[in-house]
Amino acid sequence: MTGPGRSEAKQAAQRERDPLLGSAVALTLLTVVAAIGMGRLFVNGSFAWPVFAAAVAAHTAAWWARRMGLGLLGGLALSAVAVGLTIAWVELPDTTAYGIPWMGTWHAASTALSDSWSQFSQVVAPAPVTKGFVIAAMGGVGVTASLADWAAYRVRTTFEPLLPSFTLFLFASALGASRHRGLATGAYVAAVLLFLVVHQAALRADTTAWFASRARGGVGALLQGGAVLGLVAVGAAVLVGPNLPWADSKAVIGWRKTGDTGIRDRVTTSPLVDIRGRLVNQSDIEVFSVGSNRRAYWQLTTLDTFDGRIWSSNRKYSGVKHSLPGGISDAVKQDRVVQDFDIVGLDSIWLPAAYRPTRIDGIKDVSYNAQLGSLISTETTTNGLQYKVESEMPEFRAEALRTVATAAAPDRRFLDLPTIPSSVLREAVRVTGNAATPYDKAVALQNYFRDNFTYTLDVRPGHDDRVLERFLFRDKRGYCEQFAGAYAVMARAVGLPTRVAVGFTPGEQEKDGRFHVRGLNAHAWPEVYLGQFGWVAFEPTPGRGRPGAEPYTGVPEAQADVRAPTVATTAPPTTATTAPAGTTGTTRPRDSSVDTGGGSGGLVPGRRANPVVNAVVGIGLVVLLWCLSVPLLLSRRRARRRAAADTDVARVVVSWTEACEDLAVLGAGAAARRPGETVHEYAARAPAAAGFGPSGPEADALAALAGSTAVASYSPGSLPAETVANAVAAAAVVHHAVDRQLGWRRRLLWRLDPRPLFPQRIREITGKSGSKRAA
Repeated sequence: MTGPGRSEAKQAAQRERDPLLGSAVALTLLTVVAAIGMGRLFVNGSFAWPVFAAAVAAHTAAWWARRMGLGLLGGLALSAVAVGLTIAWVELPDTTAYGIPWMGTWHAASTALSDSWSQFSQVVAPAPVTKGFVIAAMGGVGVTASLADWAAYRVRTTFEPLLPSFTLFLFASALGASRHRGLATGAYVAAVLLFLVVHQAALRADTTAWFASRARGGVGALLQGGAVLGLVAVGAAVLVGPNLPWADSKAVIGWRKTGDTGIRDRVTTSPLVDIRGRLVNQSDIEVFSVGSNRRAYWQLTTLDTFDGRIWSSNRKYSGVKHSLPGGISDAVKQDRVVQDFDIVGLDSIWLPAAYRPTRIDGIKDVSYNAQLGSLISTETTTNGLQYKVESEMPEFRAEALRTVATAAAPDRRFLDLPTIPSSVLREAVRVTGNAATPYDKAVALQNYFRDNFTYTLDVRPGHDDRVLERFLFRDKRGYCEQFAGAYAVMARAVGLPTRVAVGFTPGEQEKDGRFHVRGLNAHAWPEVYLGQFGWVAFEPTPGRGRPGAEPYTGVPEAQADVRAPTVATTAPPTTATTAPAGTTGTTRPRDSSVDTGGGSGGLVPGRRANPVVNAVVGIGLVVLLWCLSVPLLLSRRRARRRAAADTDVARVVVSWTEACEDLAVLGAGAAARRPGETVHEYAARAPAAAGFGPSGPEADALAALAGSTAVASYSPGSLPAETVANAVAAAAVVHHAVDRQLGWRRRLLWRLDPRPLFPQRIREITGKSGSKRAA
């Protein structure tokens, strides 16, 4: 193409570029920065990639919807679909069929969100990165992006687009921890200033001729000046602000509940909520190492309250120096255990220690609850801490524990239960019915789970009525959370004071002599209060065994194999666990077959679907569906439009419309009919703009078609048959000429372009107002 045609096409291509694209990128960055600022809500940064993907997906879908001429509702729907697919591919890939979400995806998402809603009122930031919290964050980011895009480009305002991301930023600031506060604020302020400058420049450019040198200079000056002011403002806020006098003074309105000095309320749901994430997603990551003269379960905290859905605890902690309050019972021999902890990747407020700790050194600002046996740090994370703990570990014997005649609770809350299904109560009574003492009941319950249930990670977390009944009577499969929680519920149902402990199994002792504890060692177990002996731990989870507890539990020490953590724990030991002599529990022979799947997904534990593969396959299927459906819809649309043209005038107008659509493909917009342009004016200009040149068979055919269209536009009725036939033939000449000139790549894109399917886009291409008069 040469001469005027090339120049006109170049100018048209420039007009086709979206002058608001830079603004859209800046708005996307603003949403991403606000979303990443939610890092103060979570214990680690594993949430960042999913929310980043959701923000980019929502903004990209909104931008594409505007480019395709979709209305507001269409744009919102497209953004919702984009975010939904992102959630399915990133967070729930195992529930999709080759990347395509099904009903299982919706059920898994709703379950995760329901669980996160229950946890929201119980977990104190920084919270664990659970699936429900991440899905909720991704959904919130998607809504934020859609609202900001609407305000910025549908309404075309300057400051209103900031409100959605600012709301997200305030939410994270109000509930998040204080770490990285200055960095998060500075990054958000910088992103706000960048968007304001770029968006204002884009709005000005969109309404001003770009070829005018004055306009270019004005926009450039605006960008340069805004950049300088932005750098100065952010620098002053981040560097100068924190160093001003009284910057660290107490807030005028103390909206955060911090508690009294040295004593604070702390909700301890987080470890149990976090257990599945550590087992599944962080199996090979070391969380801490410990030098100890004895192997032990490293306890974080205990949970004493069951609300029908989740185990939690909300107790006050008192500041301590070195010695820890709470006496050790003289009814049993104690073994002194000295531990030297080095926390590297735990990301929690809890300090692991062997139960029961009596002294802690090497760390300041520690709080302790003697009833829970739980130590916490005043920092938002224990990572990087090094400290020493002395513990007194009791050495229980079955014959001594059996002397406890009644299980008197130290506090009524250790017996409290919400309304539970009668079937669960009957099963608890059946399992413990032949047991003569509280200890025998506790062992009977332990062996009931170990003999009849299977360990697997492929189950839904939680302990509500439906989950509990399905676990006990149908699936009989779960991991430590289900075993410990179900045990504690059934134990309380038969009068045993019980709580749920959360922590880690011993870990692997390596060449340095230290026990290296990884995510796969995360564990939960029940403890029963047995009179003068205090809290006694039991182990209902198959494949696990507490060090030093075999004399009274009959369970040898066992933990997950670091080389194959999931497979190694999917089958119980091949030999039956024998209760200590004299125990009268009612048990059945255990099933020693290897677990090969189950749960909702039916996947084999240890062979989890690769989310990247699922996403690639899903995208491939979407592309295939696109390649099959769009050409079919385009062909059907053209056929239906021709069939609807039941008059001579309508057939001519349809031929003209099709020729206009075809020519617009070649000229990148330059060959599209302009508003106010007559059919003859367009016929004289379009061939050159499309690259055919001012003369030739294509130009002649279009000129003839324009003449027929002009006649048809003012015709009161029928037309000569020759006129209609010539119009159809002329449109066919234009179509074939466009097809020849496109080349195979552009021809493929032409066949797959869905834009002609949208009526608004058709009106833009043809310049029609909807009436039959085209001239």
